[in-house]
Amino acid sequence: MAANSALLFEFNDDQSAALACDTLRELGYETVLHEGSRMHVHLEGSDLTSALEIAQSHGGQLAQQALINADAVTDTAYSLDTITIPAHLVNEDLESLYGDGELPEGVSNYDNDADYEGEFLPDPGTYDHFSGDVRA
Repeated sequence: MAANSALLFEFNDDQSAALACDTLRELGYETVLHEGSRMHVHLEGSDLTSALEIAQSHGGQLAQQALINADAVTDTAYSLDTITIPAHLVNEDLESLYGDGELPEGVSNYDNDADYEGEFLPDPGTYDHFSGDVRA
């Protein structure tokens, strides 16, 4: 966890700080309670707005905010380092079947000997007239 991604909150009492800390932990935030009714929240990969709203709803006031550099903001917003590729798109076993690879005999999804000329031309291609139902 980076040191520049934490917010420090001060609360009126220890119980309010503990309640806010427990709520944030239940939602997946990494929180640390300090003595004197203070708590800090690590925000890397978490929602800033929700953390602020939860802490403020328990009476917390933002005491300190660590500087966040532009790279950390971009990485958090777009998660470029964690772009997921669904497993059904990655299949190393079928690599030889694509591209220039040879298909096993008798396996194909098309018929090389079929006559496909004119089969997929639903449009006659004549555009030199208007139909009778067109009104100006």
